[in-house]
Amino acid sequence: MRNRVAHGYFKVDLELVWKTIYNDLPELHAQIKQLLGQIQ
Repeated sequence: MRNRVAHGYFKVDLELVWKTIYNDLPELHAQIKQLLGQIQ
C-alpha cells in the first residue's frame, strides 16, 4: 500500500485506501494494543 500511495501519484484508488483504513486499521490497532500490553 505504501509504495502505491508514495509512487502511484494519480493512480491511487481512493476507495481502496478508504476501505483499508476503515476495515483493517481497527483490527491492527487492537493487535498492537494487545502486544504492547504483553510486554509491559
